[in-house]
Amino acid sequence: MKSSLFNFKLLFCINHEDRIFPLSLKVLQEDPENKNECIEGFLICPDCKSKYPIISGIAIIVKDIIAYASQRLSVFGKWYSNSKSEEMKNYLKDLSTELKKNSSVDNRYEDEGRYFQSYKWLHNENFESDKFLHLMRWKIKPSDVYRKLTSGIRYEPEGIALDLGCALGLSTIELSNKFSFVFGVDSSFSFMVEAKKKTSDLGISNVEYLVCDILTLPFKNQKFNLIFGLNIIEFLPVEKLMPIISNLLKPHSFFVTTTPYDYNREVVYNPELNDQTLRSIIEKSGFEITIKTKKESFIPWILKINERTYLFYFLDLIEARRVSKHKY
Repeated sequence: MKSSLFNFKLLFCINHEDRIFPLSLKVLQEDPENKNECIEGFLICPDCKSKYPIISGIAIIVKDIIAYASQRLSVFGKWYSNSKSEEMKNYLKDLSTELKKNSSVDNRYEDEGRYFQSYKWLHNENFESDKFLHLMRWKIKPSDVYRKLTSGIRYEPEGIALDLGCALGLSTIELSNKFSFVFGVDSSFSFMVEAKKKTSDLGISNVEYLVCDILTLPFKNQKFNLIFGLNIIEFLPVEKLMPIISNLLKPHSFFVTTTPYDYNREVVYNPELNDQTLRSIIEKSGFEITIKTKKESFIPWILKINERTYLFYFLDLIEARRVSKHKY
């Protein structure tokens, strides 16, 4: 986590609905090769004294850290074994006494989960050797979908973007070419660690990744020039999501989302949604859908589950501008 972020008061305590208390940074361990990078520490609220841990450079800003860790016991074990400071070890040791041992779930998006490797496959640049892709009549490079979805976004050199459900950061990296700064948010700690490593390897410095609940974000209203939310609609109650997105966006700014309308992978929300009902909900939430995305689209997206199993989706793309009485 970049120490310099805290010169701008961008992150706020999520225990206060009005987001009036900016979090302060306590550094326990910094990157010896980059003094601006905190790899272990805490974000602390000056009012309620809530502490949000920073582990492997990733801030975990969730309301219930006990529940979060209890669902990821193997990940928690790595937190402890990899922690470097005595204060973090003691914090995690105290936390371990409160973990609910029977709460661990098959978390498919952590590093031992089914979908972690599927998303990691998208980072592969050598798709020519893939057996399934080689058989296809149309040559598709699965990672290209992120470039295509961001290609029409205008360049805003002073703007800030938010990438919700960013997974391994492919879309976040593309957005970093368009904005002065980008926050990537996901509930998977393993995704965020991998995304941070990839971004660092590429020499990109205007991105920060956070573990957060999308419905409880640590940002003030009207902060973002763009919010990206690829393939998140089926996993969240859309009636709660849209007001949050509307509040976070600056006037006349855009929300860009895709969905395969897939309700078979796991427990999901909004199984009645389709291209028409989703567009109607977005418009009723104070957005104007762009002319080019008023009709549903069919953008190919592929995930590799294993050598013999693939998921092939057609994504529907929606770009919507937040309607406001404010002048541009």
